[in-house]
Amino acid sequence: MSSAIHHSRWTIRIAFGIALLAWIPSIARPVEIPPLRPSWPPDFTADLVVSLDENGRPTMAVSVALAYHNLQWIRLSSPQASGRHAAGIEIAVSFVPRSSGLPVRGDVWERRLVVASFEATRATRALLVERRTFDLPPGRYRVIVRVRDLNAEIESSAEQVIVIPDYSKFPVGFVDLELGVVDSSGSFRAKDTRSYGVDVRWLAARARLFDRREGAWPREYRFGYRILDDVGARMIEGDTHVTMKRSADPVIIRPTQSDLFVGRYAFEVELAEGKSRWRVDRKFDVEESGPPRGVALERLLEPLSYISRPEEVRGIREADSTRQVARWEEFWARRDPTPDTPRNEALIEFLRRVRHAERHFQGFGPGWRSDMGRIYIRYGAPDQVESRAAGSDTPQLEIWYYHNPVRTFVFGDREGFGRYTLMSPIGE
Repeated sequence: MSSAIHHSRWTIRIAFGIALLAWIPSIARPVEIPPLRPSWPPDFTADLVVSLDENGRPTMAVSVALAYHNLQWIRLSSPQASGRHAAGIEIAVSFVPRSSGLPVRGDVWERRLVVASFEATRATRALLVERRTFDLPPGRYRVIVRVRDLNAEIESSAEQVIVIPDYSKFPVGFVDLELGVVDSSGSFRAKDTRSYGVDVRWLAARARLFDRREGAWPREYRFGYRILDDVGARMIEGDTHVTMKRSADPVIIRPTQSDLFVGRYAFEVELAEGKSRWRVDRKFDVEESGPPRGVALERLLEPLSYISRPEEVRGIREADSTRQVARWEEFWARRDPTPDTPRNEALIEFLRRVRHAERHFQGFGPGWRSDMGRIYIRYGAPDQVESRAAGSDTPQLEIWYYHNPVRTFVFGDREGFGRYTLMSPIGE
């Protein structure tokens, strides 16, 4: 009897669990495709965005961006050229289906450009951007992007396995976010590198929503958005209400405010319609901005302590919000090597070191909190790096040498997980 009762109770629990799962709204979350980057020159960034055409069929937009300074330029010799310089690249994009028997899709094309002077080839923010859109049936593909510098005769490539979902199986939802900026007229312009400067104040995302449910148009939808920092903390959140005339129209989501400081963030958008919930996020970087505020300022005070006196950091931290910005600017004004120019090279270099430490050094928390990150922020890149294999009684070592002034730092991977800690000098 007790066994029968026990079995009956488990049957009821399982049935209740199944009913509960059926009641809970399902969350569809397409996997973000990270930007593709090669491991050797020419250096480029390829951003891949899944979208929909006017008929609701999936497409893949591929944007390939190269900085001018990563190209080899040649000076044109004709008298009419007058100091002009030229560069050229060949781009090949291939989508190799994982199912045998299906055709390879893609394209190959060239792009040549001419600038007025050599100085234009070194412009900091000058980019060559090429964009192509490909029709792709649902399935699994290996995408390969190849770039060839026609002057240097060198070639690099990057690849990634991607999955194009079969959106016809879902009644309502939206596909990848495409990040960009919105100007004063409301026009959207894509940011193919996902990298922002002070233009982050015009941050926006574009998505294509599909709705295959029966009924009349137009229809209204509410999108929830969040901007998350690199540890998942919510920096900005809100709602956007849109009215659509038909399925697969583009939707622009723009935060009411986005004065973000330097760092890595994720733009997350969610749509709830009945029992269906869709959530998509897209990562981006802010490389340049105005003074940090709030949480951004608090997080920067720790790496700032590596290059400052304790009382300077304490003075910023203990001030009210208005005075904090002023003290931050005063701190960097005292260190500006060119006070007569709008650029503060000391601040720019500090932020560059923090960003480098975040990306390249492992630790128990942000990369700038690791021993390697702390030394890098304080002294910059080492002049020489030596690696030594682990021995029977010593961990794998990495030794940084600085020549002017002479300094040596020895880091050891004591645990074997790539988290190097400072072994010498101990008091640093």
